[in-house]
Amino acid sequence: MTSASPVTAADRERDRIAALREYGIVARLPVQRLSPVDEATLAGFTELAAHVCGVSRAVLNLIDDQHQFQLAAFGCEPLVSARADSMCEVTLRLGEQLVVPDTRQDERFTSNRWVTGELGQVRFYAASPLRAPGGHLVGTICVFDPEPRTLNAEQRTALQTLAVGVVDVLELRRRSDQLRQTVAELARSHRQLAAFAGQLSHNLKTPLTASLGFGELLQDHPAVRQDPAALEYANRSVSASQRMMSAIDQLLSYASMGGTPQHEAVRVPELVEEVLVDLGPAAADAEVRCDQAEVVADPVQLRVLLLNLIENAVTYRNPDVRCEVAVTVAATSWGSELRVADNGPGIPAEQRPAVLRPLVRLESETAGTGLGLATCERIVAAHGGTLSITDTAGGGTTVCVRLPRAGAGQS
Repeated sequence: MTSASPVTAADRERDRIAALREYGIVARLPVQRLSPVDEATLAGFTELAAHVCGVSRAVLNLIDDQHQFQLAAFGCEPLVSARADSMCEVTLRLGEQLVVPDTRQDERFTSNRWVTGELGQVRFYAASPLRAPGGHLVGTICVFDPEPRTLNAEQRTALQTLAVGVVDVLELRRRSDQLRQTVAELARSHRQLAAFAGQLSHNLKTPLTASLGFGELLQDHPAVRQDPAALEYANRSVSASQRMMSAIDQLLSYASMGGTPQHEAVRVPELVEEVLVDLGPAAADAEVRCDQAEVVADPVQLRVLLLNLIENAVTYRNPDVRCEVAVTVAATSWGSELRVADNGPGIPAEQRPAVLRPLVRLESETAGTGLGLATCERIVAAHGGTLSITDTAGGGTTVCVRLPRAGAGQS
């Protein structure tokens, strides 16, 4: 059994530089410009450090393998200098807070160009390292002055606390960048999925339409109509083709729904009427009530949502009673709440999370693809809202859709 190779100083420095690069600020020269908010925040840290420590100048440094980058400064202009000239290089190697009352009396700094007058007149110097979450030291927050002085215990603690706060700001910026990249990638993936689904739908529907057409011709052929067995086979073929066509339409709907919504005031009763027309005979004997209300949402996506919810209520009905569906809308302080309640058999609480996943069906005997509720959840998520499933008072299922005011849930 061989022992692991010891970690060398070069390895540690390589890992430190990699951690620094994660912040996306000093990967190249010139330094990437920070956002105005980030600039103001980091500038506030340096100003606070100077005031707390009672000095005239403070800077926030990130240090890579060749340069020291002053991201923010108080009392002087931020600049980029060679790492070889950096006083904070000493703090970085030390790995802990460093306070030097008089740099001319400290052999580590007597020949430094910031002390000798070539670059500056630094007599007092103090710095706390910036430690990334992985433990790597990526820079410092330092204070300095042209006159010798020192820091008391409270000032030392405050400087260390400010160093932690700076890292928190850098981490927040890094994670925000990652989130933006993830959102952009998700949007790109969604576009690709929709395009793929559209092309796949076309490729599948073309031969399926022909098969369905030939099947319907067979149903009407005199020889087939006179042969009960042949007619049954033709009917089954047409029925299977129709189910496949419906499944393709639902897959395409699932892939295309959930894009960036167009917010406008939508009359819910009018959409419900359109949905009932689309459902045709399937909903003919169902009692569907809708209050006179409107919501702010994407009209196309909201129509698909209502179609899926009402179709589910009609399809999975209680056979012993007349199907009843109530669509209600209530205004809230944060937006609106749309409810679709039925009097069907209901969905057990432990199975509700599952039915929101694509292709999950609780009843294999009933036709369907298991994409209806999954499509609804995509639509609601795109609006920045939430979808939940509860019981209907007296029995049945209620789907509650909470939609925020336009823009409230969007970034």
